[in-house]
Amino acid sequence: MTMPVLENAVETLFSKDFHLLRALNATDLGCATSPNTFTVISTIKRMMEKKCRELNCQTLELQVYLNDLPGNDFNTIFNGLSSKVVVGNKCKEVSCCVMGVPGSFHGWLFPRNSLHLVHSCYSAH
Repeated sequence: MTMPVLENAVETLFSKDFHLLRALNATDLGCATSPNTFTVISTIKRMMEKKCRELNCQTLELQVYLNDLPGNDFNTIFNGLSSKVVVGNKCKEVSCCVMGVPGSFHGWLFPRNSLHLVHSCYSAH
């Protein structure tokens, strides 16, 4: 149910001169180790590629910061990336950097003005 909202958010980024940037910086807050993380990354990549094709511009690099509490099993996420995102969703065509950011999103995690898109599927409940 939330995918149309995420798709619209990515599309809205491109309504100005956003495509002139070199990279799209996104984060998934409270990513845990669920498959939802892979779906979020895939959706962002797909929409970004679509908008870049429509605007006839070079595809941006995608930088995704996966956030959860320090006790999260980030190894499971990163092991899953190689089989579910990089190979299964054409990461060969788009530069895609994925980083882990352990910590509570109720505090300071990122430098000011460093993110273009912030996603939180269930962690805000």
